[in-house]
Amino acid sequence: MSPMQETRPSSHARAQVRRTAIAVAALVAIAAPWIAHARPGAECGGDARGAWMLESLERNLPTLGLDAKQLDAAYQVIDQARQQRRALAPQLRDAHQHLRQLLDADAPDADAVTAQADAIGALETKLHEMELRAVLQVRGMLTADQRSQLDRQRAQHMTARPSDT
Repeated sequence: MSPMQETRPSSHARAQVRRTAIAVAALVAIAAPWIAHARPGAECGGDARGAWMLESLERNLPTLGLDAKQLDAAYQVIDQARQQRRALAPQLRDAHQHLRQLLDADAPDADAVTAQADAIGALETKLHEMELRAVLQVRGMLTADQRSQLDRQRAQHMTARPSDT
């Protein structure tokens, strides 16, 4: 055999590589929507509990009949709100850590604990306000019919959830 023939893969090997590439491409194509939307709770600013409005809004936008330009504008607003949440998340984590340290003291100072709880509350309120502003901005881009449809979807989602009580 010549050196050229020794390094050239067999037709069986080439076919196997081709099948593997097709299988990987198909898997990526099928999984792409889930991969694109898979986010750990911290993705939305470190406080998954407060990010539900943005998640719900993002999930329902494609069902409202918006054109590509409107969808893009709405997604930009949502992404900007997430960036703002991410920027504030370290402060909130630090504030919670400080509260834990205060509470772990042998004799916690009630005034210091209360002040720290107030600081955490202020940060959480700021995060919530950021999210509300984004939701209001996106709702302002919608027609009255689209807002009504969004409200119906939210109401259906809320009634489908198990009760927290």
